[in-house]
Amino acid sequence: MDSRAARTFAVNGVIVDIAGGIVCDGEGREIALRPQAFHLLKYLLENADRLVTKDELMQAVWPGVFVTDDSLVQCVRDVRRALHDEQQAVLKAVPKRGYRLMITAANPPLAPARWKWTAGLGLVVFLAAGAVWLFTSYAIEKRPDAGLPSIAVLPFDNYRGDEATERLADGLVEDIITDLAGFPEFEVIARNSTEQYRDKPAEPNEVGRTLGASFIVEGSIQRQADRVRVTAQLIDAKTNKHLWSQRWDRPDRDLFAIQTEIAGQVSNRLGGGGGVIQEAGRIAAHRKPPSDLTAYELYLLGTEKLAKMNRADVEEAIKLLKSAAELDPGLARAWVELYHAYSVMPSFGADFEVNFRLAAEAAERAVTLDPMDAEAHAVLGFSFGDRNDLARAKAEFDTALRMAPNQFEILTFYAFLASTFGEPQRGAEMVDQAIRLNPIYPVWSTRIFAAAYFMAGRYEDALRMQGQMGPENYGRRMWVYRPAALAATGRTAEAKTALTQALKWFPDLTIEGFVSLPDTNENDRRRLIETMRLAGFPPCAKPEALAGFVKPFRLPECVER
Repeated sequence: MDSRAARTFAVNGVIVDIAGGIVCDGEGREIALRPQAFHLLKYLLENADRLVTKDELMQAVWPGVFVTDDSLVQCVRDVRRALHDEQQAVLKAVPKRGYRLMITAANPPLAPARWKWTAGLGLVVFLAAGAVWLFTSYAIEKRPDAGLPSIAVLPFDNYRGDEATERLADGLVEDIITDLAGFPEFEVIARNSTEQYRDKPAEPNEVGRTLGASFIVEGSIQRQADRVRVTAQLIDAKTNKHLWSQRWDRPDRDLFAIQTEIAGQVSNRLGGGGGVIQEAGRIAAHRKPPSDLTAYELYLLGTEKLAKMNRADVEEAIKLLKSAAELDPGLARAWVELYHAYSVMPSFGADFEVNFRLAAEAAERAVTLDPMDAEAHAVLGFSFGDRNDLARAKAEFDTALRMAPNQFEILTFYAFLASTFGEPQRGAEMVDQAIRLNPIYPVWSTRIFAAAYFMAGRYEDALRMQGQMGPENYGRRMWVYRPAALAATGRTAEAKTALTQALKWFPDLTIEGFVSLPDTNENDRRRLIETMRLAGFPPCAKPEALAGFVKPFRLPECVER
């Protein structure tokens, strides 16, 4: 049989269904693979038993995107784990040339009509010769280096039982799975694997063992009169402990809008840096001795430190994140967070040039390792913004937004630079949307929300966000915005007090120095000059301060001096 014509393969006791996009073990349990890794496996299977060069693989998996060997090596590593090919007997490397996937008599491609799912018995495969191949029953373990958790979203219970409510329940589950799949911090089990639990109650720990899931999402929908009630909860599959639950009561008018709203809130509450799943991982990591921590757990502890937004904790975050990257060089998310850590250090008085160079390197590395990570594109956009390359910054942010249009972090990061792109009102609207998606937003995001609101002229909203931070969390930018916003809203006495505090933290703060930052456009500069004047900031910067800018902005009264 021509392997290129086959759509289903048995490889090393593992079933790969090309058409369905599914990889399963011998008992029918799905093995999670990132999209790039599955695409790599698909291409190798379709070109089995021949040498495929690195350039050919990169063009097939990442068309039109520049990536380094690191991305390819990480995908190869993931494929080998999925195929139990630790000895590299199936996927062979040809030094300096490429890879060859060996399809032998023991690993033939399967005709699609000759395999099927049998409820309760797992997967039975009938080979072309008529002999029965009985697959091994060991479970696929998760990556030992990163230790990523996995989530199973079970079918929601339909208490009313009518078809319209059933469609809403199915659509909601599908949207939650789709949205969660956009978060690379964990793996999401495909819906066809969880569908077996429709109308079939099972304990979460049983579901976890069967599907290899760390967490279970379950829920229910009930419609009465003109109202719809939706409940959802997250359960630890090992302990059966409820980690989070929420209920929504909405008018029964626009079911599609309800579906979209609730799916977005569920996915953003569970996923992302401030989500319940990462928080559960941090708690577990704190219970382990440092020598036993995985790369993923080091990454989680680093993000926890980073979120505290003070110099000592950010410096500790950098150490933890670097350790995670050293332990698992393919963990793109460690480099995403290293960008954030390095880029925020100058706000606390650290060397600007050194940290922005390190931040730029981290952002480039993150996209190289995982071009499908929306947040990696967002931090690369930030990096281009830091270098005043606004066209490339906007392009990267647009890419991130296309990849994850309803993800809290992406909306938040775009909002921060929206005014720099000449879209201050859009930035404020993105903050509003981000808060709707994640009403329990993390502390670090309040800095960005305050900045976006300030640049849109929504000064009261900016002050409300700043009120949720402590002075140690402000950094230089927030110490400018607070007195300026207070002055703009007529709170003159409070503005003077805030200005005194700002100059204690940053004695060199001046209007000229602040508005000369390279990411400041003309509209933002006018707003800042106006409000900083109202607050009473010193207007003129010292010559040595202006010498650090390529094009320093000068105020008329300072030039005349």
